[in-house]
Amino acid sequence: MKAKVIFYKDKNNLPDKLQKRCALTFGEMFHCYDVFMDEIYVYYSQSQDIENQDWVELGEACYTFIEKKGITNLELDKKDCEQINLASFLEGFYKSDYRFDRYHSNKHRESISVKIPKDFREISSKAKTIAGAVHITRDICNEPANVLYPRTYASYLKSIFEETNVEVKIINRDDLKDEGFYAVETVGSGSKYEPYVAVLTLKTNDEDPLALVGKGVTFDAGGINVKTGSAIAEMKMDLGGAAAVTGAMKLLADMDIACHVIAILPLVVNVGGAHAYLPSDVIKFRNGTTVEVGNTDAEGRLIIADAILYAQRIGVNRIIDIATLTGNVGQALGLKMAAVFSNRMNISNKVYEYGRKSGDDVWPMPLEKDYKRYLKSQVADISNMSSSSFAGSITAALFIEHFVEEKTKWIHIDMANTSKFFPDANAGASGFGTKILFELVTAREELWND
Repeated sequence: MKAKVIFYKDKNNLPDKLQKRCALTFGEMFHCYDVFMDEIYVYYSQSQDIENQDWVELGEACYTFIEKKGITNLELDKKDCEQINLASFLEGFYKSDYRFDRYHSNKHRESISVKIPKDFREISSKAKTIAGAVHITRDICNEPANVLYPRTYASYLKSIFEETNVEVKIINRDDLKDEGFYAVETVGSGSKYEPYVAVLTLKTNDEDPLALVGKGVTFDAGGINVKTGSAIAEMKMDLGGAAAVTGAMKLLADMDIACHVIAILPLVVNVGGAHAYLPSDVIKFRNGTTVEVGNTDAEGRLIIADAILYAQRIGVNRIIDIATLTGNVGQALGLKMAAVFSNRMNISNKVYEYGRKSGDDVWPMPLEKDYKRYLKSQVADISNMSSSSFAGSITAALFIEHFVEEKTKWIHIDMANTSKFFPDANAGASGFGTKILFELVTAREELWND
């Protein structure tokens, strides 16, 4: 079945027969009218301040609406392509062309093809590339933990970057300590799946390098401090940070962005076992810092600290880490907005703006120095677990900051609350982080200048 989308700025110009057939409404901005004579009419209000993300969400909603109608071919004419935010609309439309159904025996779904005038096909191609990168992020998070674990994740990285400018280096368990990844080796010691670290390098100019660090816990049962309840099944998504970095690196490579980015992905499974690390253990890091393990379920900050030390050791002084780190962040910000911290407050405020632009919303949070007291340890330099039940996302960020050198400009994004698709959690992983990381990399000095 074919259909054509027609956009109207003036509601009075809509055909009379459609006035009472509104099928979708977004506040007062958009009204999508039912299929009539193989045409779908969309009215949008000129009196509203319509942002890029509004057009993305319209594209997503239109895809769902059209799919339910059984339409498999869609057409946009030149006039409509010129008057709307075509890039954002198509990005949302193509991003919605996703189902994680590879383990279903019977698949009946058919993608919707879009016919675009020749002059706008480059815009369409770019939108498909963005959507494809987000789909990679979602695939990684949705994959079962018995299929995607550290070794297979490392192999997957080699395959998807094989025909790009991204160089892939894999550090296996035997070499982790030599490379300074003491915490990664420790956290992964309880699992039959050995820990790895992947280092991805995309160097297409001579700029100073920027590091992206993504937490890659391919399954987090909590270790000896085992998690309880039904939510444990969602812990295959505890690699959301690594997935976002992977998607962003693929997007940077596919878009031929001139940059110098080093991505560091510590990959572990955190479970209990005969060789698992224990509460009260002390880990000595590469820089000499000793950490008391207050809780084995606070493993993400440990492996991120390893990666940050590695980045600084190889000469990187601008670092962005992203992780599904704390449950507390969702209590503060809900399910749609991640938290951003930085050791330069003005940078946090800029990240907020890039989040708005990308659709991956973040909110600046404080690094309250007085809360460092909650990380004190009687037997080591610092504990990985706060002694207070309050401000968990802040104390986790303060722990990571402990490993950040003064000269290093650092951004930390806690996205534990945004890893699942909002508002429909049944849709699986959201793909959060891919777009904002891309925006932060391409912002260059505009982001990092004080």
